Amino acid sequence: MKTIRINFTGLSGRGGFNPNDNQILDILKKHYNVEVCDDPDYVVCGVLYAHGVFSDGIFDEYILNYPCVRIMIEGENYVPDYNLVDYSICQYPIKYLDRNCYFPCGVEAFTSGKTEFRELQNKNRNYPDDFLKTKEHFASFVASHDSEHNIRGNFFKALNKRKRVESVGSYLNNQPKGKTVDWLDGSKQEFIKKSKFALCFESTKDEGFITEKIVEAFYADAIPVYYGSSNIKEIFNPKAFIDISDYRSFDDAIDKILEIENDDRLYFEMLRQPIFNNPNYPEEKLNEVESFLCHIFDQPLDKAYRRSRYLVSEYHENFMRRAVTREKNGEIWRPDNEVAKDYLKHLPNHLGHKIMGEKRYGKMKNKLKK
Repeated sequence: MKTIRINFTGLSGRGGFNPNDNQILDILKKHYNVEVCDDPDYVVCGVLYAHGVFSDGIFDEYILNYPCVRIMIEGENYVPDYNLVDYSICQYPIKYLDRNCYFPCGVEAFTSGKTEFRELQNKNRNYPDDFLKTKEHFASFVASHDSEHNIRGNFFKALNKRKRVESVGSYLNNQPKGKTVDWLDGSKQEFIKKSKFALCFESTKDEGFITEKIVEAFYADAIPVYYGSSNIKEIFNPKAFIDISDYRSFDDAIDKILEIENDDRLYFEMLRQPIFNNPNYPEEKLNEVESFLCHIFDQPLDKAYRRSRYLVSEYHENFMRRAVTREKNGEIWRPDNEVAKDYLKHLPNHLGHKIMGEKRYGKMKNKLKK
């Protein structure tokens, strides 16, 4: 088999990502002799992120430190910058030559080791009549921040006024002593299993942007209450979940949720529906990813590059490199920097912690308040 030299960067923050044991590596080892090394011919990367862990809120490495073929895997609402990367696997249906593989429903599966999406294909939906005994809560809500235009938070508040919703994330938490759950350790799944409905609101309503949230709800045997991309019904059976976009107002959607909540026949009718329009959808999408990756690595190395490395694209890469250097030197986040002040003023806390580190971000915010 062909030998390929690769490395991973910017994926380490996804639940202890192991560059020597992950789903991407498993796929590649079926077709190639894979050598994970520090001087690779290919790098699998996240958004501008680096290898290893945070150091005072700054990543130690950056994708631009790898002049090789760059393959971005990203599950956030970020459209890949094809001036910086050659290929992408992302949650946007970009059609640009052979450079993107659209993978909705949770790209994080490849970096976190989670298998819910794959397992949904064979999930038994023949729930017995006494299944409702396992449901302790009306609905669950798990979020670390609000969504664009405050849709996520406003709907939770509206529904919670009509009937209590258990909020077990760090955002709008209403649990005793602020108890929270985590998607990586399984506690989120266990909590959703106790709920009849699960709020699945994307952070932004971008066309094609579908994350793992609806997958987690189906996997946990709850009815998803979804808000996000309009192509959701092309993938998932519309009879199996509630799409807020189908209703004229929040009140109309809430009326429908409560109607189903108060009628066991209606609830089971929806709960027992097939999940996917195409029952083989997960298998086909995973095979598509495998074919996409093989296409990249089957080419001669010098033919695998897609990004331009000359003139304006080179200027852009050098500009980004200088920006990272300024960040590492602490030039960007000084309290006397007016641009930084304005940026930090509007930056959500969870992103500030991610970019700068919790301690450094907290100190900076305190200085700006004075």
